[in-house]
Parts: sequence; structure tokens; C-alpha cells
Amino acid sequence: MHSQCSWPISGDLSLQTKRDGRGFIIPLAPPIFVTPDNCVDISAFIRSGENAFSVVQLSDMSDYMFILHAHHPTPVQLSHLASYRKRHEEWVKITRAFCTSEPTELLWKRSHSRS
Repeated sequence: MHSQCSWPISGDLSLQTKRDGRGFIIPLAPPIFVTPDNCVDISAFIRSGENAFSVVQLSDMSDYMFILHAHHPTPVQLSHLASYRKRHEEWVKITRAFCTSEPTELLWKRSHSRS
């Protein structure tokens, strides 16, 4: 069974949770970040042990069904993650190239030999 996710657009739905003692409110109507399958991935807020979430609705959402579905990542999600990791690794490589400086002893020898 596979069904495309759709989200309300009223702004009246959110998921509230805590991670490392900080409260987070994740908008769901509509969500800001969705997976390629148009679902919301809350794995960044899951830790080993007990996890608590509140779905807060401020208007009638009886036309919708909200389901927390735990599963292994889908091929589409894995592909998206691999693409993100590749872009991140390229960014790190570029920023390291800008942050690498020439050792000062080589600069000293060059400028000293010119005198």
C-alpha cells in the first residue's frame, strides 16, 4: 500500500517535541521540509529510548489522517541522502582549500632570500 502524502495549508497544525532539552515546533500545515515522497522525516528528533511528540491542531483537521510510520529508508530517501552527503563533502573540500595557508617558514625563507 502506497499513498502520496498531502498536507493541509491552513497553518494550524504542528508537531512539538524536545531534543537535548530544547523545544522544537515543526510546522505541518504545510510542512517546511518534506521527503521526496512528500512526507515529513522526524528522524533528527528521535533518540534511543523514550521519545515524546505532540501534534497540535488549532482548527478542524477531520479531513486528514496523521500517521507516524517507522520504516527503513526507501530507495528514494537513500538517494536523496547520498546526494546531500556528496554536496556536503564537496563543500567541505572547497572550504578547506580556502582555509589552508602556506606555512610561514616557507614565506620567511622566500622573503629573506630576496634581501
